[in-house]
Amino acid sequence: MKATARPKSREAQAERMREVWPGLKPLTVFSDGRIAWVGPVRGFQMSYKVSIVWNPAKAIPPLVFVRQPTIAPRAGTGWIDIPHLLYNPESPEASALCLFDPEQNEWRSSMWISDTIVPWASEWLHHYELWHFDGVWRGANAPGPISIGAGMNRPEKELQNVQGA
Repeated sequence: MKATARPKSREAQAERMREVWPGLKPLTVFSDGRIAWVGPVRGFQMSYKVSIVWNPAKAIPPLVFVRQPTIAPRAGTGWIDIPHLLYNPESPEASALCLFDPEQNEWRSSMWISDTIVPWASEWLHHYELWHFDGVWRGANAPGPISIGAGMNRPEKELQNVQGA
């Protein structure tokens, strides 16, 4: 029987982040147990100020938000057309990056945020810059539409398959 790796504690994650990404500073530890790091992550040609928020008490993976410069849709498109974005309809500029397929269990609490989430965010920003240039997303894709907008433009039968209906 295969042993299951133990989840990393908030303290262990914070220490590892300090060692691997010293520019990502722990912003705060919230009363509900969340921890947030803020600092630079490089894309293809630019550096972005991001925040990474994680609550080890919840079964939710860390979320990455781009703070500066803010991400934006390509000319002639909307926020729902940005690939691999966890779209927030109430505040699109506060949408988190979609870095992996959660249904495939690609991130687990036994993994280091510094070794997975941060490099994945850098890779996402790299692909975002290229997408912004020519409209082609070169990164990996999970099954289903690449963006909310792409899902809305699919034939009804295909949409039902994506939604599992």
